[in-house]
Amino acid sequence: MINRNIAPSLAPLSIPALLPHRKTVLDNGIEIVYIHDPAQKVFKTDIVFEAGIYYQPQPLIASATIHMLNEGTSQHRAEEIADLFDYYGAYVDFSCGLNKSEVSLISLNKYAGETLSMLAEMLTDSTIPDKELDIFLTNRRQEFLVNNEKTAYLARKKFSELLFGSDHPYANRVTEKDFTQVTASPVREFYHRHINAHNCRIVACGNVDDHILQTLSTQFSRLTVPAQSPEVREQPFAPARPGFYHIPKTDSIQSSIRIGKAGVRLTETDYAGFMLLNTILGGYFGSRLMSNIREEKGYTYGIHSLNVSMPQGSSWYIATDVNNEYVEATIAEIQKEIRILQTQPVPEEELLLVKNFLHGDLLREVDGVFSQSDALKHKLNYGLDNRFYAEIIRQINACQAKDLLELARKYLNTEEMYIVTAGK
Repeated sequence: MINRNIAPSLAPLSIPALLPHRKTVLDNGIEIVYIHDPAQKVFKTDIVFEAGIYYQPQPLIASATIHMLNEGTSQHRAEEIADLFDYYGAYVDFSCGLNKSEVSLISLNKYAGETLSMLAEMLTDSTIPDKELDIFLTNRRQEFLVNNEKTAYLARKKFSELLFGSDHPYANRVTEKDFTQVTASPVREFYHRHINAHNCRIVACGNVDDHILQTLSTQFSRLTVPAQSPEVREQPFAPARPGFYHIPKTDSIQSSIRIGKAGVRLTETDYAGFMLLNTILGGYFGSRLMSNIREEKGYTYGIHSLNVSMPQGSSWYIATDVNNEYVEATIAEIQKEIRILQTQPVPEEELLLVKNFLHGDLLREVDGVFSQSDALKHKLNYGLDNRFYAEIIRQINACQAKDLLELARKYLNTEEMYIVTAGK
């Protein structure tokens, strides 16, 4: 019998146990990166295109393109495509990010021929039907109108506009009028210019045996290389002057607060130390911001800070929602916690606790073959692979209290920050 009055013994945290990844290149130039785990009965395939918001000629085009891929081809209607994936127990997902757009498939190995064939057909032969595009835009417009009533959404959008510039793609500024400006013609043009072999990478994981690799090769060799690569214009940031910005919403019960500035990119030398600093401030449930503003003051149900690394930039911000009467007090407490990090060394006990938390959190990011594949897909964008995790854990463990003082003074200058509030 286990004596549950005695706590289990503690063991040192491990280093990440990584499965090896391999790479092959198709004749049309598409790179297939894969992680093979024979213990799985399924495989996952992510088809990643350099076709995100950054490259669209007008708002909504990239998102409309990627979400129209399963709405019909010259051979199959949308209903037939959906029925096929349902019949074989497969799952398909579509996503559009700032730089990348993805189509993901999870399927049983024994049905790889059928499911991958349909996936390739969607990518090479989509017709972008007018009716389905209108339905998509109508639904997205309704989502936009609902979100536009939320103070958190308004604060987030305003912060991005201030940090990157209102016309920069990373701001992803959308108005209600934009939904009436999208027609099938620019969506189809974007599809032909960007959904092709020139800017495509395939990341596969699970039971990626020889049969799966051969099927991937056969099906995705169908993607053509365009005669001329699309010209991509570098778009510089145009940040606004740091300071206080308010978005009035007179009928709101709560106000949303977002405070931040440019962050630290994943490839920068200070990234590991800044991850640790951010976690201490607001990156986990026991953080200083949560302990002060939620537990002690009771101003909010939750507050967090986050550093986001992107291919062309980065952002760091603190976000929370509070009752209208607590806005000024909450901002003052946030600034107080930042000043403490800049002037007082983090106590050794707290530093060890947060290091262990962050170590465990990073281990969870690569727990299992599917998580490792997602992590690898992200790291490849920076010319890295999953060996990143062992190195970043080493750097975090080597970080000392004096290093965090220097980083707080270097990166958390409140005079360089945007303070955005949305509410009364």
